[in-house]
Amino acid sequence: MATESLAARATEADGLPTEDDVRAYEARGWHVTPPILESGLLDRVRVAIEAHQRGDRDHPLPSSGARYSDWTPGKDDGALRNNEFCSLQSEGVRELVMLPILGEIAARLARSPAIRLFDDQAIHKPGTADASSGRGARSAVGWHTDGAYWSTCTSERMLTAWIPLQDVGVENGTLCVIDGSHDWPEAVDQRGFNDPDLGAISARIGRAIPDAIITPLALRKGQVSFHHMRTLHGSTPNVSAGPRFAVAVHVQDADNRHRMFQTPQGQRIVLPHDQLCRPGPDGQPDYRDPRVFPQIWPTEGAGTGAPAGRG
Repeated sequence: MATESLAARATEADGLPTEDDVRAYEARGWHVTPPILESGLLDRVRVAIEAHQRGDRDHPLPSSGARYSDWTPGKDDGALRNNEFCSLQSEGVRELVMLPILGEIAARLARSPAIRLFDDQAIHKPGTADASSGRGARSAVGWHTDGAYWSTCTSERMLTAWIPLQDVGVENGTLCVIDGSHDWPEAVDQRGFNDPDLGAISARIGRAIPDAIITPLALRKGQVSFHHMRTLHGSTPNVSAGPRFAVAVHVQDADNRHRMFQTPQGQRIVLPHDQLCRPGPDGQPDYRDPRVFPQIWPTEGAGTGAPAGRG
């Protein structure tokens, strides 16, 4: 058998995308892996998220004035529980977020020699058996692009690994993606995370969106989906009895840097990331600060080389 065929089979066995997979990702804006994560790890992460929600912190974040989502029991609405920057505070969540396999897959898809963390979110949708959770559309995540919230980033190749901690489908609130929407100019600024009306996307975009290009991702426990920073995505409400847990790992390619950005009204945009990280030599936020934005891949001591997937 030819060496190239052997290499391709090894890549598939490891769960790493082939060149064909990378080209498909570039065309449709998302990619799904085979099962690559151990069930026991995902169970430990769920325990860590629940501990975080109770207020446990291995590494409390410094008081920097940064404003980010950090769901607190008894204070916030229970329909959707969103906790950001968990991996900087919880060793249990960090075990998942910093897995080299996630970084290597992201590097192949982005065609980047290295991948750094940008941030992460633990998103918990309680089930209908939880009296505090609410029912129906309240636990849906509305259509948005991640890049719409990252206007201070120079890169257009950032992406997100979405990791459910159990089997997921439409009933318990899986991720939905719109094929090819990362190439739509109308999608770039969509910031509808908190708008649960998933049926309003055509009105928001200004043209009809065929149902055929809206893909709900039915994933088995251990599978991971990746989507481009400009891919429109949201998630269905959890109308099952049990809770749905997922971790979104947002990552940077090697070229990403901070840039000054202002709204049309002249207001400077400052992300919580900017307040958590150190300043660079120019005095602006350093998106290579290893404390806040650690490198996921390659790991220390590994060669960087040209990223696989270039053909």
